[in-house]
Amino acid sequence: MTIKVEPLPPVRRHTVHFLEKANESQAIYLSTEIDASTLVDAKTTFKQRSENISYVSFFLYAISRAIEVYPEVNCSVQGKRHPKRWQFSSIDGKVTMDTLAKGERIVTSNVIQALNKKSLSVIQEEINELKGVSFETGEQFTAIRKLQQLPTWLGRKIFKKVMKKPETWQQTQGSFTVTSLGHVPINTFFPMTTSTTCFGIGAIRRCPVVVEDDIVIKPMMPLSMTFDHRAIDGALAADFLHHIKTLIEEWEGEAWQEDLKNQATM
Repeated sequence: MTIKVEPLPPVRRHTVHFLEKANESQAIYLSTEIDASTLVDAKTTFKQRSENISYVSFFLYAISRAIEVYPEVNCSVQGKRHPKRWQFSSIDGKVTMDTLAKGERIVTSNVIQALNKKSLSVIQEEINELKGVSFETGEQFTAIRKLQQLPTWLGRKIFKKVMKKPETWQQTQGSFTVTSLGHVPINTFFPMTTSTTCFGIGAIRRCPVVVEDDIVIKPMMPLSMTFDHRAIDGALAADFLHHIKTLIEEWEGEAWQEDLKNQATM
């Protein structure tokens, strides 16, 4: 047996810095299942109008509206000896992406600002733009590329220093994070996060569900939430997650139809 030992590739250094910061969080994990019938129908309707809206965009839209109802979660707790809470006014969401860099798959992220003021179509347009950016040349990845070029010890020091500034934190970490593994048959997973709340979206599965006294087949989607117990407590976190579930399941197409109406008049 041969074991190859080598230094960690530079393209993975930013992930190490992120995980070290995420370990400061006091993470608690919640999960639920969402009846995705309305979501699937809405996605199909958009597609019939030649617009492909990803499930990630739907959740960015819904979570930002839920934060309007539960503004207490739009915060971050930082510091050990003298902890402080940063309360944010803007509702910004961080979305993670599977990115190819120098022949290696890495995770990168970008923050979409003022999500609660944007339509589904606009959110999807911004995601499409981010997906089309090259890691090697894209302006959005300049900071990460610089961080990767530094020795690990120096990159760690700079990352910690930068993350002590509330403005920089909001610009790079956002109010919440959404990550998805729904492109493969993955059920529930619980991501590590620096955000107060982070949502993991799994794959939709057709499952038997009891509705009153009948068993029916419905498209069910697992949704997990990691939250920082330093910032919010379990009861509030549970109410927040349940509200997101309700928005997706019982919206009755009102929000989606408003987006479709706006699209039709463009």
